[in-house]
Amino acid sequence: MAERVYPRTYSVEQILFYIKEYLGEDSFLSSLAVSGEVSGFRAHSSGHVYFSLREGEHQLRVVLFRRYAALQQWLPRDGDRVIVIGSASLYERDGSVQLYAQALLPAGQGAEQQAQNELKQRLEEEGLFSPEGKQPLPAFAGKVGVVTAADSAAWADLQRILYGRLPGVEIRLYPALVQGDQAAESLAAAIAKADRGGHDVLIVGRGGGAEEDLAAFNTETVVRAIAAASTPLISAVGHESDVTLADLAADVRAATPTHAATLAVPDAALLLQRLESLAQRLSQAGQRVLQLAESRFLRLAASPCWEPASLFSAAQSRLLSLESRLEAAGAGLLESRAATLDALSLRLELLSPLATLGRGYSLALDADGHLLRDAACCRAGDLFSLRLAKGSLWAEIRSVDPEK
Repeated sequence: MAERVYPRTYSVEQILFYIKEYLGEDSFLSSLAVSGEVSGFRAHSSGHVYFSLREGEHQLRVVLFRRYAALQQWLPRDGDRVIVIGSASLYERDGSVQLYAQALLPAGQGAEQQAQNELKQRLEEEGLFSPEGKQPLPAFAGKVGVVTAADSAAWADLQRILYGRLPGVEIRLYPALVQGDQAAESLAAAIAKADRGGHDVLIVGRGGGAEEDLAAFNTETVVRAIAAASTPLISAVGHESDVTLADLAADVRAATPTHAATLAVPDAALLLQRLESLAQRLSQAGQRVLQLAESRFLRLAASPCWEPASLFSAAQSRLLSLESRLEAAGAGLLESRAATLDALSLRLELLSPLATLGRGYSLALDADGHLLRDAACCRAGDLFSLRLAKGSLWAEIRSVDPEK
């Protein structure tokens, strides 16, 4: 029987050393960017960081040595998706391949969220979100500037609510893009222009949308424009569940554009009701004081004393003095309240569109009764009506010049 010949035998250490050296000569493995989900994250007391990078049923062990971990401004948690920058080699003790990381980066949406968090922290440290810098809204705003898309439902809702609460309020639109790559610059420019418009309050916002649709309101450009505004500003990004950086920078945050309109101007009907109520309460208070004085006088007059005539005379003099002072004080208060009521009534009357008509102006309305603001929206031959202080006129457009 022939003797069996075996191949040369190597030790485990020799094989592992050979594999490691072989892998080390591969240029592809020496510079890698590998993405996956973090599992088993552990930061050791030595400063080293260990975890596994998972993808479905597959996983790759990762080690981030202390000298590289100290340079990281962000460390992941289990479940985060990351990109590991480093090299692959063999760990001889376990005979397993692992990644030796030099840097860890958040991947996909995680990267965007990380950048957003860093921007928020930086702006917060600058004081752009500080409550001390917030301005109070005026008690009575007669001029409102609005920054939003001109063809949006938000603009239509704002006009409806503002005019409904305070007829005659002056509203001016500063149209801007509210989503897309150019939206941030467009919004910032419109905010700066509106801030120079002499308004009592500004409303900046848009209707609801997906998270990516609101991206412009999370940019540094828009945040700085809002923070720089000297006019009290309401942020009205209609996405109640999410708070944008624009909301944090604004003086007041409204959940929706409709909510912003109710915050911006008072309800004229409620103001008049309150004034009437105050006048009534003042009158009732004066009556009660007079009744108490009269009751006290009657008690004093009925009480026994050595000189009833003298006591009656002194009490009567005091009562007359008190009555005179009370009447004077009541009259002064009533005059003051009446003057306040007259001033507010005059202001409301001045803001009324009917008052404007009475001064010789007129309102041009299209065939559907909508207010004509822009000649470019009209064509020759269209019928329109002129609303005068007394009555209306129907007319036909002969020509259109949108430049004048």
